[in-house]
Amino acid sequence: MNQIFQRLTSIIFYTLPLKASLPFGYYFFSKFSFLNILDFITFPVVIIERSLPLGGLLFFLILYSGVVRNPKVPYYVRYNACQALLLDIALIIMTYVLRIVPLMELGSIIFVFIIAIFIYSIFQCIYGVEPEIPFISKSVRMQI
Repeated sequence: MNQIFQRLTSIIFYTLPLKASLPFGYYFFSKFSFLNILDFITFPVVIIERSLPLGGLLFFLILYSGVVRNPKVPYYVRYNACQALLLDIALIIMTYVLRIVPLMELGSIIFVFIIAIFIYSIFQCIYGVEPEIPFISKSVRMQI
């Protein structure tokens, strides 16, 4: 695979956890209208998930088995795909936790952290460096 193509696909993978974090940022979306651009960034992921039956689960399984576990795919792409999937799983768990214990402030903090991780990961992918996210990067290396 071409290095530029590897970097672009790695950036695209990080839109998955960004899409999952959008419900946490409803307060910020009402205050800052420029954040609506995040809806357009995550639009391809939404289309893919809604076009498939059981879209989210099937999309996860396709990414996991087709990219992360495929030794023909370059390590850099597999690493970023797995890290994006683990971030998405963490957000799903946090969604259920916040349904049990409704804390609006915690949801806003999660949204800000995911935006920061997204921006950090984009720049690291542009530079061709593996993004190091605490706790998650170790799990990714164990998975690959």
